[in-house]
Amino acid sequence: MIDIYLVLFSFLFSCVVTLYAVPSLIKLAYQKRLFDDPALEERKIHKYRTPNLGGIAVLTSFTFTACLSISGSVLPYANYIFASGLLIFLVGLKDDLTALNPYKKFLAQAITALIVVYFADIRLTSFYGIFGIHDIHPVISYLFSSLLIVFIINAFNLIDGINGLLGSVSMIVSITFGYIFFRMQEYGLAILAMSMAGSVIGFLRYNAGRARIFMGDAGAYTIGFIVSVLAIQFIELNKVQGITPVDGSLIQSVPAVAIAILIIPIFDTLRVIVIRLIKGKSPFIADSNHLHHRLLDTGMTHTQATLVLSSFNVLMIGIALSFQQIGTVELLILIGLVALLMNSMLWLYDVRQVIVQPPTLVVEEDEEKIYQLRDHAREVAEEALQQYEEKQHQN
Repeated sequence: MIDIYLVLFSFLFSCVVTLYAVPSLIKLAYQKRLFDDPALEERKIHKYRTPNLGGIAVLTSFTFTACLSISGSVLPYANYIFASGLLIFLVGLKDDLTALNPYKKFLAQAITALIVVYFADIRLTSFYGIFGIHDIHPVISYLFSSLLIVFIINAFNLIDGINGLLGSVSMIVSITFGYIFFRMQEYGLAILAMSMAGSVIGFLRYNAGRARIFMGDAGAYTIGFIVSVLAIQFIELNKVQGITPVDGSLIQSVPAVAIAILIIPIFDTLRVIVIRLIKGKSPFIADSNHLHHRLLDTGMTHTQATLVLSSFNVLMIGIALSFQQIGTVELLILIGLVALLMNSMLWLYDVRQVIVQPPTLVVEEDEEKIYQLRDHAREVAEEALQQYEEKQHQN
């Protein structure tokens, strides 16, 4: 019984730490003028300069709680997980403060993945019959697992485009893994997952709706890395060698269930890569074709789009767990068909807009006047901020 109390403690304590830490980070960001400025990049959705240091609070609360709650006996390779998590966090923080070269980012991500894959032996050893492949060679296992970790890290970073989406999806994924690991009596991994869930929920208090702070690359990279570790361990620990689980503690068709749990970041990333390749563009060049962009184009607010995508994630988890007995390949096909159905609905909306809407007149705007107004507004805001800081200093 003490195990369930420890899991609940890790969830609640990490949430409280984040709730306490985020306001201090917001204040610090305004004092040091560390913002994500939408004027510097045309594709930015938000309209106001917003601090992007939320990942610091998430990592701090998650790491402190997990280290406090997890003993070496329940998670003997925890040191490699936290060492790799700290490395990928620092890479993301560097990218938040000063733009980092993409090649350096991928190199750091690869090193992070190799640490846990090689030293902690967190890797996939089977394809579960997908493409007719079962057990795989260790060399292929190391390479594929490392690439998978890098892919998931970047997939979570790519969905961090609207208020609350990354936090909501991360919360759903972490709670799902935490519940499953608890049922499997893998208490170390359950605490790891629930510590992440609690820290993300505390962050959502300041990020949902009109965001007061963003997660930033530091937070997105850290969450993606921890989730990738949870996903690989979920698949490996549910590996059944020729026996049928009778106690309900093991999950069947685990690769398909894992993909369903991570459906939003995985499907969105694969979708935009395919679209870019079809258009003859590089898959690494950012655009506005993500699922959250498409939902905003339909007239939804950030909150509505986040609720739609989060609900779809929960729906896919429910479908996967309900039909896990049909087999890995069959369940993958079912998940793919449902995901393509959602994508087709967005495509049909685009077609309808082209057919129904009459042609609109293009009105040329006075760009010089717009720039003058924007510069004036920025000067007024900076003057007000300076007065506020001087008043705080006097107090």
